[in-house]
Amino acid sequence: MQSDNDLKAVCSVADLARKLGLSRARFYQLMEKGVFPKPVYCTRTRRPFYTLDLQQKSIDARKTGIGHNGQLVVFYSARQNKFRKSQDSPDYRYEELTAILRQMGLNITCNKVKNAVKALYPEELTQHTIDGAIIRDLFKHFNQGL
Repeated sequence: MQSDNDLKAVCSVADLARKLGLSRARFYQLMEKGVFPKPVYCTRTRRPFYTLDLQQKSIDARKTGIGHNGQLVVFYSARQNKFRKSQDSPDYRYEELTAILRQMGLNITCNKVKNAVKALYPEELTQHTIDGAIIRDLFKHFNQGL
């Protein structure tokens, strides 16, 4: 959740949901239940927006756990992402290549792909972007049975 100092004179529903750390869909659910106040609408454009006062009430409801309607609400903290391999790591690139080559009909393992890449590209894969030429070379390598 962002700080109170980031508030503008008016903001959109999506902006307020982002400030509260909620998805738009979840924000709308809670708004319909009365946890958050409903937005005001521009008469000219008919777009919903939140004034500074309504933004503050929404932030207070999120912080205190007491909704705009007086109902108690429990907000769970955001899920922590499980450890993922970096997309820049070499292992991720080998896994990506293995998946592509499997989709092309090859029955190979990640270790076979690593060994083939080392044979074809001694200067390491990290210096190359995965493109059609690398995939073509690996496909030829495995089809020739090297």
